[in-house]
Amino acid sequence: MDFDTFLDQAWTDHATQPAAVARTLQDEGLQRVTDSGQLASVAHLAHHVFGAHLSRWQEGVEFQRQLAALPCCTAGSNEALTIGRHISALRLAGDLGDDRVGAGMSDRIRLSALAAINLAEHDANRAASLLQEALDLAAGAELPDTDPVHRALAVAGNNIAGTLEEVPELTAEAGRLMILAAQTGRRHWAIAGTWLETERAEYRLAMSWLKAGDVVQARQHAQNCLEILAANQGPALEQFFGWEALGLVERRACNDTGHAHALAQAELAFQDLADSDRGWCQASLDKLKTV
Repeated sequence: MDFDTFLDQAWTDHATQPAAVARTLQDEGLQRVTDSGQLASVAHLAHHVFGAHLSRWQEGVEFQRQLAALPCCTAGSNEALTIGRHISALRLAGDLGDDRVGAGMSDRIRLSALAAINLAEHDANRAASLLQEALDLAAGAELPDTDPVHRALAVAGNNIAGTLEEVPELTAEAGRLMILAAQTGRRHWAIAGTWLETERAEYRLAMSWLKAGDVVQARQHAQNCLEILAANQGPALEQFFGWEALGLVERRACNDTGHAHALAQAELAFQDLADSDRGWCQASLDKLKTV
């Protein structure tokens, strides 16, 4: 098995078998890393698995340190700095120490956002506190639009909201965190991304508000998503999910006419999808058809 196959399989399995993936990374991951690109890929996956999925903070820190000791990890390189942030974020989330003291403003914000991602499913109150702290620092710092902090906050918002949307029963605290995260993603993708990321952030907001049970807000953001797509002649795949979002909203609102229209538009977009996309989109279309 080559490295790419190994990594793809680990990502495929990580959500349902995080402990098994963690063991595989510990048993095989280090030996498979031979260059900086592979190093960054394994570091990212390991941070996500040991942190967000397993809350095994110290193990995650130790694995990141093992990665940092590999010959392909050059001191001061982007990969080394990323691993350093992973270590600090795991330590912060696990109450093992706060490395933000003395760090630059951009790094303080990014570390807070990373730790919030790690805690989202495990401690909504702390995750919300860390995310809000990151947002407050960003608002006060007036960092330029080119600073990587905006992308970090956008990614954190999207990841947290998307994760919490999949939780069967949300606590009130987790529900508030989900909406704050989705709003964060929208605000900062508008700075760090293109119309495509902004449109997807509107989709995320629609789905988060739908999860929260507010069909008025959900409908508005689904419509915003579709308006952005229309203005930019968005591709069929994006159109499909935009209409899916509106269809799910109208079904929840018991608007049969609105649901039928959205379903028809989603089916039209589905017909224009590449064969490779139809397979994984079929389940979404089937769900939308269900009354």
